[in-house]
Order: sequence, then C-alpha cells, then structure tokens
Amino acid sequence: MIEQPAIEAGLRETGKAIDMTVPITSGLDSSIDGSTWTGELGKVRWDYTVFFVTLHALALLAIFPWFFSWSGVVALLVGTVVFGQLAIPIGYHRLLSHRSFRTPKWFERLLVTLAMCTAQETPAHWVAWHRMHHSHSDRHDDPHSPRRGFFWSHVNWLVHESRSRLATFSMYEKYSRDILADPYYRWIERLPSPAGVFFLAHAVLYALVSTAICMFIYGNTAEAYQLSASLFLWGVVLRTVWVWHITWSVNSITHLFGYRNHETSDDSRNNWFVTLLTAGEGWHNNHHADPASASVQHRWWEIDINYYVICLFGKLGLATHIIRPREKRQAV
Repeated sequence: MIEQPAIEAGLRETGKAIDMTVPITSGLDSSIDGSTWTGELGKVRWDYTVFFVTLHALALLAIFPWFFSWSGVVALLVGTVVFGQLAIPIGYHRLLSHRSFRTPKWFERLLVTLAMCTAQETPAHWVAWHRMHHSHSDRHDDPHSPRRGFFWSHVNWLVHESRSRLATFSMYEKYSRDILADPYYRWIERLPSPAGVFFLAHAVLYALVSTAICMFIYGNTAEAYQLSASLFLWGVVLRTVWVWHITWSVNSITHLFGYRNHETSDDSRNNWFVTLLTAGEGWHNNHHADPASASVQHRWWEIDINYYVICLFGKLGLATHIIRPREKRQAV
C-alpha cells in the first residue's frame, strides 16, 4: 500500500483528468517485443492466494442440497447484475477507466463503493492496471496478457507480486492521477487492505440483514437459519467467485478466442460467450479499436446491454456526455 505522503506528493500540481476521449491504445511502444513473455514470476502474494482459495472452497458448498434455495439463486442473479455489471464493467471500466460518460459524483462514488465489495482492488489500482493494459496490450508491460499463458492472464497475474512499492506508485502517478485527485478514493487507499475491508463489511451487513429478514418471516427456526445460510452462500460467496471469473475472462478468453472486426495492434477478439457472461464486455476487439466509446456495439447484432444501461442512466439524468462510437463522432 502506498503511504498517504507519497500519494499526496504524487498528486502535487495535478487535478486535470486524463483525456480519455483520445483512444488510449495510441502511442504503443513498438520497441517492446510482442513475442511470448519468458520473464521470472514474482513472489506469491499469499494474502490474495489464501483469500481466493478460501472463497473458491466455500463456493463448493453450493453443490450440497442443504444450501440450495431458489431465493439463493435469485440473490446470485441480482448480485451479478449489481456487482458484476453495474459496479465493474460500467463503474470501474467505462466510467472511471475510460471516462466514456459522466455522472454525478455521488452516483460515481456509489458505483465505486459497490465495486469495492467485489474484492477487485481499489479504484486507483484497478484503473491503473486497465489503462496500462491498453497502453501496452499484449506487450511485455501488459499486466495480464495471455501471451504469458492462459492461467497467467486469468488469475495468476493477481497472485504474484510483480511490482515494487515504488513501481506501483509510478504506475499510479502515470495512469490514475485523476482517480486519486478525489478525496474519497484517496481515503480508500489509506485503509489497510481496503478491498478486504469493504468485502468483509458488506458480507457482514448482508448476513445480518438476510438473517433478520428470514427470522422475521419464519421465526427463530431451523428453516430461517437454513435459508439465511443459502442466501449468504449464493448471494455473497458464490456471487463473488462468479463475478471474479467473468471479469477475468475478459483478460484471458477475449485475447485468445473469437473474431476480429478491426486490425488492432494487439490480440483482442470479439467473443460472444464472454459477452453473454458480462452483458457486453466480450466485444473486446471493438473496445480496443475505440476504447473511448461508451458502446462496444459495432455491428447491429453485437448487443451491448451495458451501453443500454448507460443510456437509461442518461434518460434518468444520471449520465451525461455519453461518448458515441468513433464513426458517429466523426460524422458530426
């Protein structure tokens, strides 16, 4: 974790947001060898590894009938929409990373708070990773290119310490200064293990509320506790693991499998399966061709539900300055 004095020093004389209307894929360092990466792995981050393994092990409890309920399934589906669609693809990705639309600050912070409950790092860290990915896509400095292997791009890059504290600060300074200019996001950075703090806090709150509701309906009975356990397992544990994997699949699967509408300088692909899982993020080649756009729908049948949600936000007064695809911008 970068200390507050370093963050404040790094933010000195900053305050201008990165102009994300310019495709961030421009200016790739062509001197970097794009061949398969063969470098040394960093040391294992045991805090990440233990947490990932523990949650996956707990998620396996869903195979036991005692933990099943249709209410739990509904909790999983609703949680996937809230955390796996609104929070990560729309909040962290299209809003913060690419500034493809604007929203009131309270709503932006709400989306970020929800994203923090997914245990996917702080907004400054997530954004820095993603902007670095676009700047060096499938090159040596790409944090999660499948050229290092499928498993690396899917999860292994998260559990190996590949950057020193100084290198992490430099990454923040270069790629997420505009994020750290917000006092709420700086406060998040100051917390010890902020992703864990937010995740545990929301998990405890979820458990207390769901248990209270179940006991209100069924009383102090075994049925109430069983339903509460089902809601927690499916609505928190299984949902978190599921959202992890559908998010990671954009890093791994869509740089290996699919078709290309655009000859970009990376390996990005459009993958319909990942699109179904993520409500639109699978049209990844389209995104790499025009990362500033709030929409990744480049053909009529490439449905982008996340963009439709952003447009709905616009109708409700929650989104403005929605950036349209490049061909529509240039036609004006």
